[in-house]
This record gives sequence, C-alpha cells and structure tokens, in this order.
Amino acid sequence: MPNTAARQGHTAAKRSTAARSAAPAIAPAHFLAHGRLHRAIVSLPQHMCPSDEPLHERIVFFDVPSPGNAGLYLVTLLAAAWNVDAEDWRENGLVYNVRPARDLFEEGMSADENARLFEMGWDGPQGVSYAEPRRVDLFVAPALKARLQATIDHLAREGLAA
Repeated sequence: MPNTAARQGHTAAKRSTAARSAAPAIAPAHFLAHGRLHRAIVSLPQHMCPSDEPLHERIVFFDVPSPGNAGLYLVTLLAAAWNVDAEDWRENGLVYNVRPARDLFEEGMSADENARLFEMGWDGPQGVSYAEPRRVDLFVAPALKARLQATIDHLAREGLAA
C-alpha cells in the first residue's frame, strides 16, 4: 500500500488559519446529497499521469446510491467516466481515503462549512490546506455540483486554493 502521508503531502494546497465560526444562514452543500456524498483521493496509474508528474492525485467527490460500499461504487464510476480498467485500483492503493462528506464536515476546521469538504490537512501555524481546484472531480447531481463548484471558486478567489 502506498505511503498515504507522503501522498497527502504531495497534493499541493494553500493554507488558511481561519477558525470555525457559527453556521451560515443556508445549509452546507453536502446536505443536498442526503448523506450520499463521499470524497476520495485517487492516485492515477503511471500511464494516466501527465508526463511532468509521475504522481498525480485527484480529489473525487461522488454520490453513492447506498453507502455500504462507496469504494467499489467509485471504482465502477471511474471505469465508466474515464474509460479505464480500474478493477484493481482499490486493492493496489490507487483509491484511498474514501470518506463520507458528513465526516469531513464534522471533523473540518474551516469557518466556511462548505470549505471543510475540501480540507486536505492541518499544518499548525500555517492553518488548513485545501485541495487544488484543478485536481477536483465532481460526479454529483447538478444542484450539488453548482454549490461545490462555487466553494472551489471562492477558495481560489481568496487565494486559499491554487
């Protein structure tokens, strides 16, 4: 299994030291998925990586019809969406950190509750690190996609996500 800590460190991200605050007036984006939204990290196989990046990770958001086996569902989804044979990606550690959005929301540190879904780590005094927008894939319903994309765009405008 690949070194997850090293992989997470590879994913370039910007930092925020913003602390949590009171909930916004509207419900967080993941509520639109009614408990079905998940996020995973997908490390592309070598033949799919850009030539200048031997390790290329994607942050993938996806709706799951039933939460019982989100990882298996994601592999099937990626095989169809990217037209690849992804059958062994989970076993080979290419798909990992498959997490329900509810957990990301509850464990997140960002004041912006939607931004918690894009948190990739905490770097002490440097604050929260976020996923790079160009590495995010959204396989979700249109209304949820619009909310998540708005959050990505906001993080980029604020200089928190490159």
